[in-house]
Amino acid sequence: MLGLLVLAGTLVQMDQERWVVVPPAAGVELLIFVAAAAAFFARTFPLPALIVAAILDAVPYWVPIGGAGYHLSFMICTYMVVAHCARRTATIAVAVVFVVQVGLMAWDMNWIWSHAFVLVAGMSVVLPAALGVAARSRQATVRALRDRAEEAERSRDSEARKLLAEDRLRVARDLHDSVAHQIAVMNLNTAVASNALPERPEDATQALVVVREAGRSVIASISDLLNGLRDDHWDDPEPRYDLDEVRLLVEEFRTLMPSVDLTLGPGLATSRSVGAATYLVVRECLTNAYKHGDHDAPIAVELERSHGVCSLRVVNTARRPTSDFIEGFGLRGMRERVAAEGGQLHVSCTDRTFVVAAEMPEAMPEGTREEVGAR
Repeated sequence: MLGLLVLAGTLVQMDQERWVVVPPAAGVELLIFVAAAAAFFARTFPLPALIVAAILDAVPYWVPIGGAGYHLSFMICTYMVVAHCARRTATIAVAVVFVVQVGLMAWDMNWIWSHAFVLVAGMSVVLPAALGVAARSRQATVRALRDRAEEAERSRDSEARKLLAEDRLRVARDLHDSVAHQIAVMNLNTAVASNALPERPEDATQALVVVREAGRSVIASISDLLNGLRDDHWDDPEPRYDLDEVRLLVEEFRTLMPSVDLTLGPGLATSRSVGAATYLVVRECLTNAYKHGDHDAPIAVELERSHGVCSLRVVNTARRPTSDFIEGFGLRGMRERVAAEGGQLHVSCTDRTFVVAAEMPEAMPEGTREEVGAR
C-alpha cells in the first residue's frame, strides 16, 4: 500500500475534476518505481531503503524525473528507520538526511535560510522522525507488557508445579503417618494373638480387639484425608495434642517394648498441649524403633519446651550395628514436617545407637498464653 501510495503521488493527477493516471513522459521518470520499491521494502531493510529514497529525492534538483512521489517515499523511509533501526543508527541517519534536505533546499532558494520551502524541507524530516519515535516508544511498551505477561505466566506455571509437588508430598506424608503406625500396631497384635491363642485366649481376644480398632482407625484416617481433598479443607490448621495423648501413645508402645521411657521437661508444665508435628514425630520414632530396633534395649523419649521452642530427642538401639542408613518415607516425612514448622531435625546412628533430635518453634494456644500471663 505504501508503494502504491508513492506511485500515486507521481502518476495520479487531477484533470478537470477527475483523477487520471499520467504515464511517465520519459524513461528517466520510471525511477518512481524504484522509489515505490524502496517504500515497499522499507520495513524489512529500512536503512538501505532510506539511502535509495534520499538519493532519488535529491536527483530532481538537477534532473527532472517526476513529481512528489519521490519525497513521499523519502518520508516513509525516514519513519521506518527511526521506528525500527537501532537508536544510534537512526539518530545519525536522521541528522544526515536533515542536513542534506535543508542544505539542498537552501541552495535551491539562493541560500535564503528563512524561506518557507527550507522550513518545509526540515519539517519533512522532523515530522516522520517524531512519528517514528512515538512508534518506537509504543513498541517498547507493548514488548514490555508482553514480556511481563509471559513472565507472569511462567511464574504461575512454576507456582502451580510447586504447589502440586507440595500437595503430593503432603498426601504421601499424611498417608504414611496415618497408616504406617496403625499397620505396625495391627502386625504386632496379630503376632501377639497368634502366640497367645493356645494358652491365653483372653490375651488373644484383647489383641484382636486392638487389631480391629487399628483397622477402623486406618479407614477413618483415609476417609478424613479424602474428605479434606474433596471438600477443600486441605489448608485447615493441624490439631494440637494433649500431653495425656503423648503418654497414652507411649503406653501403647510400652506393651510392645517394655523399656520405653518418657521424660517431660519442666517447661511443659505451663502448657499441657503439643503441636501436631511433635506428636507425629514421636509416633514415627517409636514406630521405627519397633520395626528396626532392639525391643529389649532402653528407648528414651525426652520432651522439653523452652522460650517457645519444643525440643525432642528419641534414642533407641538398633538390632545390628550400622553407621550408614537410608532415609525412608518415615524419616523424610519427619524432616519435612519439622522444616514446615521452621525447625531442624538431626538423625544420627553410632554403632547401634540411633538418635533422632528435633527443635521446632511451637506457639502456645491463646487460652494457655492468657493463663500463663495471669500466673
